Amino acid sequence: MSLLNKILNFFVRDAGERRRFMTEFNVNASRSFQSLFSDTLYEALSCEGNEDTSYRHELSAPVFASGFEVQAKAGREITVEEIVMIGKIILSDQSIVRRMYVLHWDTLIVCEARTGRSVNWRIKDFLNFGGLLGINGL
Repeated sequence: MSLLNKILNFFVRDAGERRRFMTEFNVNASRSFQSLFSDTLYEALSCEGNEDTSYRHELSAPVFASGFEVQAKAGREITVEEIVMIGKIILSDQSIVRRMYVLHWDTLIVCEARTGRSVNWRIKDFLNFGGLLGINGL
């Protein structure tokens, strides 16, 4: 795929799907906070990804938009241990990981917005290519 086609696909075709994914996340996070299920209000946004080239993959967006950030915005302040736990919960869901991957994110960032504490992960490290593809005889 040419660089021009990659850029056009990212900005034209996939931008709306990325917005829908973040909106869905934010609606669910808001409902959890309002229903007292969560003591912290989270918000997802697209941001600059990690500049380390080891984070990049063949579908990565330009670096300025390759990060998927989950911020703790209001309510109880979260600890670094909780930041790590939130990241692990997100990354343990293969459908979310694969959706983030095909929507051009290469970095997951979970951050406490008030303190600036954050942890980031390479999304490609959490893709599980096992499943039916690894079974002989099919």
